[in-house]
Amino acid sequence: MFEQKNRWLFLFALDALLNLLGEIIQHIPLIYVTKPLLMVFLSIHFYQNRSGKSKWSRYILWALLFSFLGDTFLMIRITGTVSQQLFLLGLGSFLITQLLYFLAFRQYASKQGFIRKQPLVALIFLAILIGNSFFLLPNLPNTLKFPVLLYSTIITLMVVSCVNLYGLLPSTIFKVLLTGVLLFMLSDSLIGLNQFKKETIQIPFPRLAIMGTYIVAQYLIVKGSIYLSKNPRKGSEAFITGD
Repeated sequence: MFEQKNRWLFLFALDALLNLLGEIIQHIPLIYVTKPLLMVFLSIHFYQNRSGKSKWSRYILWALLFSFLGDTFLMIRITGTVSQQLFLLGLGSFLITQLLYFLAFRQYASKQGFIRKQPLVALIFLAILIGNSFFLLPNLPNTLKFPVLLYSTIITLMVVSCVNLYGLLPSTIFKVLLTGVLLFMLSDSLIGLNQFKKETIQIPFPRLAIMGTYIVAQYLIVKGSIYLSKNPRKGSEAFITGD
């Protein structure tokens, strides 16, 4: 029998496998059942396993809630104007998710951090943002150009805020979190390419690639956050209490 604290993680893993199977065979009812449950199971797992009630934990929980909303909006496949509205709602939900992750990372780093000491590193991610924008924006409808650019900017800031934690976190925790946020960025990039660059770039099994990287990304961010709640840096009483 699974320990109670791991039951929800087991359900998340099982649901993830079923969702990926649904994406492979394009079984729409299976996708509709499994996709919204992903963040439900993962958020309960995080809630039961976190240590303390820090600001970080609250940010992560709210981020998972908005991820659930984003998954749901983007899952509903309707053509026409409604489709674009749902896409924007999904994009907005995930934009809030990225902001919440950004706030969690920024709150932990305070006025310290790797990027503050080595600001030139941020230029790498700025270059990625600019390159991606020049490549993607010309193919977008005018109504989507600003929302997509805004979203790309926010997720870039989220990744940079995670990189900023280098040297502040135990090495293992940092690597888990960084891998998670980079996979999140990759998943979103694959969505953009598959949505707006299909004729130029053919992604093998695009839905499987998008959902696979997304599921692993969210799991690693949650896993790293659980580890961090149990292994805060020295003298970080405010981080534990949320004061």
